[in-house]
Amino acid sequence: MAKPVQGSNERIQAQFSKQAQKYEGSPVHARGEDLQWIVEIAALTGSERVLDVATGTGHTAMALAPAARSVVGVDLTARMVESATALAEERGLLNVQFVVSDVVHMPFPSDYFDLIACRLAAHHFVDPAAAMAEVSRVLKPGGRFILVDHVAPEAPELDAFINRIDWLRDGSHVREWTVTEWIHMMQRSGMEGKTVKTWPLPLDFAWWIQQASPAPENVEEIVRAMQTADDETRAAFHVHFDDAGYPRDFALQCVMIEAKKQS
Repeated sequence: MAKPVQGSNERIQAQFSKQAQKYEGSPVHARGEDLQWIVEIAALTGSERVLDVATGTGHTAMALAPAARSVVGVDLTARMVESATALAEERGLLNVQFVVSDVVHMPFPSDYFDLIACRLAAHHFVDPAAAMAEVSRVLKPGGRFILVDHVAPEAPELDAFINRIDWLRDGSHVREWTVTEWIHMMQRSGMEGKTVKTWPLPLDFAWWIQQASPAPENVEEIVRAMQTADDETRAAFHVHFDDAGYPRDFALQCVMIEAKKQS
């Protein structure tokens, strides 16, 4: 297993306090196709208590709310929680609330939620094993956890490539874990996970950079990494260039994992 880049909660809070407004209308976060896939696989009946972990500006929580008894979204960054609360109020969603909380110390009773979701955020977890243990603690026996995130390929050189450029882009990035690593962390926390779906997430390179506002020298290094990547790496991440040889677009590898807490 590759060594994770060392992150910190302070770095995460600093980054997302600055970028919260961008995530309110981000097409990837606000309208991604995977958002509907989560709603479909959740198959809520109206009686469930739902938790959205690392909710950001609340898009997943709000997508699940119409079919849930109640939804709570938690996020480490107060600015994100403020944005999510305002968006929910604008949409008239009365059964959703948002709370500032670290994912490894959540203010909820054990065995409380029927369904927990986490979408496009877990690569920022400073201690993902502890996060999985806390998710399992607050999930009811027999309850389900749906994880959606971009992941590292199993091949070590592809793992190293994507984690390097993601960290250069956003210093709050900790690690894109492999599917195997996520399944193992879930198992150690008392949840049995299985892969439901995998897909490439196409990204416009300029938009992806602008979303995180990295230092110019970091952008230059990302560009060089893509330009000098071998054919296997370019194919794995669907890297394309414009006529001047500058990255035009690429794709992250994404997964949906559904895990069930053992009774």
